[in-house]
Amino acid sequence: MNILLVCACGSSTSVVLQKMKENLTEDEPWTIEAKSLSDAKKVMGKYDYVLLAPQIRYQIKTVQSLAEPYEGLTVMNIEPADFGRCNGKAILDQIRRSEQAKQK
Repeated sequence: MNILLVCACGSSTSVVLQKMKENLTEDEPWTIEAKSLSDAKKVMGKYDYVLLAPQIRYQIKTVQSLAEPYEGLTVMNIEPADFGRCNGKAILDQIRRSEQAKQK
């Protein structure tokens, strides 16, 4: 699974990204990267999930429309409290729940 964290400049997500990596299980060989919104637009197709940081959550409709050509790409907002607390486990749980819902 490939996950992209997106924020305004690509830097505020670095701590969140690290906390997410620390909370991956052994059976989750997921790749997690962080980019700015302008960079994300160029590479969006190589990811399974694009997660928007709270400061750009207002851009979700734009990002969803950019993601439409890429089958299976899910765009979600990161919960502000989870982002602010750098709660990598909670953010990963959001992805895990989404994956479980897709399996049904």
